[in-house]
Amino acid sequence: MRPYKTSSPLNLLHTDTTFPQGSSLNEELPSCSFIYQKLKDPRRLLGEVAFQLDRRILSYVFQEQSRLYGFTVQNIRDKLQQVSTHPLTGKVDEEYKFQLSKRHMEVMDRLHTLGYNVTLHPPFTEFIVNTYGILKELPDAYGEQEPAFNNPEFLRRVIVETAPSKLLRELLLLLGCLCFMAKQDGQSLFLW
Repeated sequence: MRPYKTSSPLNLLHTDTTFPQGSSLNEELPSCSFIYQKLKDPRRLLGEVAFQLDRRILSYVFQEQSRLYGFTVQNIRDKLQQVSTHPLTGKVDEEYKFQLSKRHMEVMDRLHTLGYNVTLHPPFTEFIVNTYGILKELPDAYGEQEPAFNNPEFLRRVIVETAPSKLLRELLLLLGCLCFMAKQDGQSLFLW
C-alpha cells in the first residue's frame, strides 16, 4: 500500500520552511473542538485560507495599491490593465504595466512549483470563498490571540476534519501555498 500524498510538496508536519516567524512545532496546538465551539461555522476557515492566499498574491503584485476591493487573482489580468491606465487620458503606462506583469509572473512561477495551477486554482479559490465565506471577526473575538489561526498544522487539521473529501487535496495545496508566501515575506499566515 502506497502512502497518501497531496498535490502539495510541502510537508506541513515536519519542515520548518512552512512555518512563519514565531510559530513552531513545539507549541501546543489548540484543540479543534475549542475553536469549533467558538466559531459559528468552522467551515469559514476554509474560505479564510483561500481568501488569505488570494490577498497575499494580489498584495505582492499590486504593492503600490492601498485598496484591493474588486481585485481577485481570477481577474488579475484585467486589473493589471486597469491600474496601469491613466483614468483621464486612457494612456497606458507600459513601464508600470510591465513591472506588475513581471511580479505576477514571478509569484505564479513560484507557486507553480508547489502545484498551483493558474487555470484551476483562481476560480477554485473564488468558489471556496463564495461557498464557505470568510471569518467575520478577528481571532481575539474567538478567545484566541494569533497562535491557532496562524499555525499551519492547526489549519491543516481543520481542513482535514471539515472539508469535503473531493475538495481536500486542493485546499491543502492552497494552505501549502499560503505557508510558502508567509515564509517568503516573514509575516503571519493570516493578515488582518
